[in-house]
Amino acid sequence: MASIQSVIEDVKDSVQDSAHRLEGKAAIEASKAFVKGQKKMTALLAEQQNELRDIRQDLKKLRKQRKSGGGFPWTLVLLAGGAYALYRSNAGIRDQIDGLLGRVDPGIKGNLTRAGDAVKDAASDVMDGKSPVDAAKRAGGELQRAGEKALDGAKDTAADLKQDAQAKAKDLKDDAQNATKGN
Repeated sequence: MASIQSVIEDVKDSVQDSAHRLEGKAAIEASKAFVKGQKKMTALLAEQQNELRDIRQDLKKLRKQRKSGGGFPWTLVLLAGGAYALYRSNAGIRDQIDGLLGRVDPGIKGNLTRAGDAVKDAASDVMDGKSPVDAAKRAGGELQRAGEKALDGAKDTAADLKQDAQAKAKDLKDDAQNATKGN
């Protein structure tokens, strides 16, 4: 029979052998896990590289589009030229455009044009059996604004004439004083 000492030595040797084998297996498993992680990382980097390549291509396309879109707006010039030619050659369109511009005019003429439109609307309302009060109020408001603008213009003109008359009177007074000093 083997002594206890030899049994302990055998057990110790077998534990050490098992530990070495487990270390080897653990190292192999760790290496496999590392390789697997490296494969995943490589695949991810390849995918990102492809996406970056696509983004660069899109940017190049956008730059080309932006460069070609710049420059002189020939389409706008041609459109404006065509509209002007139509305005000059067609009296009906010319009248419509002049009427629209008259309505947009912020001056007295625009107010009178809008007042006329409001009177037409009032007449139309009466013909349709509706109340013309709103249209009449609009016409009155436009006429009032036209009157205010005319009055302001007259006041400005009167003030300008007054200043001119005062300046001329001063000039005459100065000329008269200079003439008397000279005698």
